[in-house]
Amino acid sequence: MGNLVADAMRAKYLGVEAAITNSGGLRQDILIAPPTAGEQPGQITWGEVFAVLPFGNRTVIETLTGAQLQAALLNGVSPACDPNVATGRFPQVSGVSFAYNPALPRMHRVLEAKVNGQPLDPVRIYRVATIDFLRAGGDGYASLTRGKSVVDASGGQIMAAQVIDYLTSRKTVEPLIEGRIEVRR
Repeated sequence: MGNLVADAMRAKYLGVEAAITNSGGLRQDILIAPPTAGEQPGQITWGEVFAVLPFGNRTVIETLTGAQLQAALLNGVSPACDPNVATGRFPQVSGVSFAYNPALPRMHRVLEAKVNGQPLDPVRIYRVATIDFLRAGGDGYASLTRGKSVVDASGGQIMAAQVIDYLTSRKTVEPLIEGRIEVRR
């Protein structure tokens, strides 16, 4: 679900190199079998998409330095590595791949990160899609509050509607494990 939602965010806007959202915003999976609302097997309903994304978040586009994007990734993996912290901040990404080691100290857990296959450059400026909740610092994403050239790209459209547009335009989607996020120990 995280890949699908992040891909939908990134695909909607020209020039966006990366997208990041939080796992906590994805409230359930889409069940393919058995069908849940009388639809055909494999058919996705609007209701299922809204059940995944019930909060009405909107997509925001901002420019971030590579260092700010790296800080966002570090924030996202830090509590996931602590079994005493229940949080939905784990990052779901598109255009980004990264490896992390949960056993390392918090600020060193992200071992490597790439944007569109190229190493993340801490001084380069990236155009990133995220959600308004994270842009406001939700789930500890303070680095996303420091982005520049911020645009409410949603045009009043909530993210669930963007995902529906994405699914409709593709007709079919196939869930794949792509290795966007790798755990290394």
